[in-house]
Amino acid sequence: MIGRCLIGLLAALLLVSIPGEAQKVLRNKIQNPSFEFSGRDTVRERPDESWTFKTDNDNVIGRVTSSRAIDGFRSYLIRAEESRGFLESDPFDVDRYERYIFSFGVCGDGIVVPEIRWWREENDSLSLVESQYLSTVLTTEDWSVPQYEVTAPRRATSASVRFAVSKGYVWIDDVRFR
Repeated sequence: MIGRCLIGLLAALLLVSIPGEAQKVLRNKIQNPSFEFSGRDTVRERPDESWTFKTDNDNVIGRVTSSRAIDGFRSYLIRAEESRGFLESDPFDVDRYERYIFSFGVCGDGIVVPEIRWWREENDSLSLVESQYLSTVLTTEDWSVPQYEVTAPRRATSASVRFAVSKGYVWIDDVRFR
């Protein structure tokens, strides 16, 4: 019994003593990765105003839903059978040349093209440095979690993630950039 307690204590001390650099890797930079609402607001379709949905076709719909979720109670549903819909996070700070892991939960019957948009701050505004398109994801009814390792370009000071959805229904949830 005492031996188990000592092993548990040593394991806890080891976790607490993870160097600062390793802890930085684990921290998610995406605001509201699971599309949950704050407070009692159940009417809004843009949780915490940290995500933007755009399309050029009125038949494409994007909204927060509680019909499916991999984390929390909600996910983001994009119905884009006739055209494309784009869901993009607000920009967040990144370090130049730093490696990041980007992942997200996805399911449905459509196509998703994930993209990292790298930004640079110039004269109090952001300008696009580079768009990095990642491998296309063909969704299925079961949740999958695609994962990518990316490196921030030399001139990038910020990034945003964007999903282009087409040819069906797609649920996106638990978006992580760490």
